[in-house]
Amino acid sequence: MSAISNDHKALKNDLIASLRESSVLAREIGMDTLANDLEQTRIPKLEEERFALVVLGEFNHGKSTFVNALCGAPILPAGITPTTAIINHLNWSETPSATAHLTDGTSKSFDVKSLGDFVTIEGRETSQVKFVEVGWPAEILRDKVTLVDTPGVNDINEQRAEVTYGYIPRADAVLFLLDGAQVLKQSERAFLEERILQRSRDKLIFVLGKADLLTPEEREEALRYCRENLSRIVSEPSIFVVSAKRALSQNAAERESSGFAPLIAHLQRYLADERGRILLDNGIGDGLRMLQYLKQNLGIKKRSLELSVVELEERIAKVRAQLDGTKAHLRAHHAKIRAEAQAVKANIGLDLDGFTDEFLEKLPREIDKVDGADVKKFLAPFIQDTWKSWCEEEGEKVAGQLEKLAEEIIQITNENIAEAMTTLARELGPADTKIDLEVDTLKYDVGVFALGALGTGIFLFVNTLVGGVLTLAAPILAVVLKEKMSGEIKTQAKEHAPEVLRKARAATLPKFEQIVDDFQGRLADFVTAAGDALHRGIGEVLDRALSERRAQGIDLATRGDEIAHQLDRLASLEARQTTLREKLWESSSASIESPPSSAT
Repeated sequence: MSAISNDHKALKNDLIASLRESSVLAREIGMDTLANDLEQTRIPKLEEERFALVVLGEFNHGKSTFVNALCGAPILPAGITPTTAIINHLNWSETPSATAHLTDGTSKSFDVKSLGDFVTIEGRETSQVKFVEVGWPAEILRDKVTLVDTPGVNDINEQRAEVTYGYIPRADAVLFLLDGAQVLKQSERAFLEERILQRSRDKLIFVLGKADLLTPEEREEALRYCRENLSRIVSEPSIFVVSAKRALSQNAAERESSGFAPLIAHLQRYLADERGRILLDNGIGDGLRMLQYLKQNLGIKKRSLELSVVELEERIAKVRAQLDGTKAHLRAHHAKIRAEAQAVKANIGLDLDGFTDEFLEKLPREIDKVDGADVKKFLAPFIQDTWKSWCEEEGEKVAGQLEKLAEEIIQITNENIAEAMTTLARELGPADTKIDLEVDTLKYDVGVFALGALGTGIFLFVNTLVGGVLTLAAPILAVVLKEKMSGEIKTQAKEHAPEVLRKARAATLPKFEQIVDDFQGRLADFVTAAGDALHRGIGEVLDRALSERRAQGIDLATRGDEIAHQLDRLASLEARQTTLREKLWESSSASIESPPSSAT
């Protein structure tokens, strides 16, 4: 696949030079954190030119099979049940390799054949893994392409949050996989409308999978339905119809009819035409934001020179008082969080009691409807399936309640921070500089937290819990299974099944309560961290400004001239980067044409 064009390389070199000058200026001003970010993260990212291709889609839509088809080999575990629990990065490698990056910051290399142990829901090592990096000699991965396989976006856990607010904005292209057998469900439309940020929607390429399950007429109807509905979300959506199963087939004719050739050709054109523009536009955006932070800092320093030391100290004291008040106010939200969490747990208990009582009442009638042989065969699966359905429904309800609480707390937190910014602007902000502390400066992302506050996730909890229901019930159900006469089987079932349900209830409630407790702790930690980061971030700026004014022998006129010169350099850098962005868009290729309307 093509690297960025020569024109884009020239712009890239100019941008890197400008960012290096920005880093030098940041160190002169005393903002080492920004300088380090430029030197260690932003500039290396530009130099490396890595292209991130992210695969999204709901559980059981065949994402891992689709990724395998793109790579031309069965690399990732895939099955008929939801499989992937961990984000996978696939990169080019001459020989297959795999590395698990663990939650404790360490990494562990392992045989690619053991991927299932590290990335699937039931994997033995999965709980300790943050993400897995797989090396493979697949053509699509050449030229620094990273293919990212993700868990289902309908999974209520922190992985979904990381995908939504972490991977999608950083992605260079997003392949959104739809299920040909369940075309564009309401949950998928909601995710696209509510969770995909507006600026990321032009990166979306839609793939309608499992085409082998559809007749030609059904494929055309599915494509028409997708295009009609997706056009309300994305202008002129690119949609491909494919069969990953056929693409992985040993039969050449089936591979030819898989629909992957047009998709890969589209990706190749996208890489050739769009790669450089996206990479550079993101880099310019980063650079301009950094310059804005520097401008704000210099503005405060400039204003401090216009005040006497006594007046500056008084104004800084007012800002610090506001910061202290904000920090204390944020900590006061802990009581609200605790109260709301307790209310959610109480409601879970009531819901579970109601469900258990209803099940206890219903079960004897269900047993009476069938003969003893069917009771013996189907009682355990019936209990498991009924319990699982309730857990999933209750899980969605609890998730909604906790997300609503998170969003409310986050809104209040932002309002408190805005008040602190207003005080800072009033007391120390020059007339021509807007004081605006963005979330990047505070090192937290409220959007990530809003979705990621549920810890390990209700989906995984439901699947692991329900399997344990039968483990608890096994000794009791064994009594039923020993009976040979139909009447005795049904009598024993009605006598002993209630104990199964009571044990299931006893196992279920603590698990739900643990989820809520984990959420409560993380939300409280978030509020505390927001207050601490705000206090620390602004405090450093104020300390630096006051320290300079208190310095013995400082010549205010000379220092003012230095700041004015730094502001001039900053303005020059800002103009250069703005001009680079204009040149970038002027030189950009025309939009890629829409793909063929269908594939067999």
